[in-house]
Amino acid sequence: MRLAEGMAAGGLDATQKGAPFDLLTPADEAIERHLRGEIRGRFPDHGFLGEEAGGATGPNAWQWVVDPIDGTLNYATGLAGAACSIALLRDGEPVVGAIADFSARRVYRSLAGSGVILCDDGAGEADRRPAWSPAGSARIFIEWGWEGLDPVMTGTIEALSHGRSRVLRIVGGAAYAMLNVALHGGCFLGIDLRLWDVAAGIVLAREAGLEVRVWDEETSIHVIAGSADDLRELAPIVERFGSSAGSPYRRSLGRVKT
Repeated sequence: MRLAEGMAAGGLDATQKGAPFDLLTPADEAIERHLRGEIRGRFPDHGFLGEEAGGATGPNAWQWVVDPIDGTLNYATGLAGAACSIALLRDGEPVVGAIADFSARRVYRSLAGSGVILCDDGAGEADRRPAWSPAGSARIFIEWGWEGLDPVMTGTIEALSHGRSRVLRIVGGAAYAMLNVALHGGCFLGIDLRLWDVAAGIVLAREAGLEVRVWDEETSIHVIAGSADDLRELAPIVERFGSSAGSPYRRSLGRVKT
């Protein structure tokens, strides 16, 4: 978080990685290098997969999966909704998740099976109980693995209009969206995402009491997090549009068990 804040204060020089609006800032690379070094120093036998520099998806039983800045376009343009996502996988299953919310200056983390989300606000760490309201529970956050508006995006939204009444939110960061669903209710629908986008969010969502379903497409994954009713209603949308989704810059990634 300090790296992100310090580099943003000095001005950002974002470059295009591949597809339009797929941006890279010096902070993305610096944060990933820092985390890679810290993890290698403490857990030399663990695998590491980062969005920017890749890494082994390995035979390692333990693997760290890191997105140094999820929501780089938000970060580079001064918007809220950027976060650092860190997850630890055991045999492909996310067992530890941590998300640093840059805007709130808080870090949330959880251990699979604990039923607890801890929040560190810089002054100390405390249990952060989910606080769901009727308005919060009406929200659906949608994220796609690419930025440009296309028929898959518009088709997904149109399909949602035929279901029950929902409040649509597109924030431009899957980790930030899943964190807010875990803390404040609602559901999450992600199409053609990468493991590093959602691995930490999967842990937090489950420990908040939500159900999570993952479709593994080898080079991308689709995710729903919400109630059992949400999963039943949204699964046909994923199965309809997920197979036709595809950003022009898909990259290989590790797999996650459902």
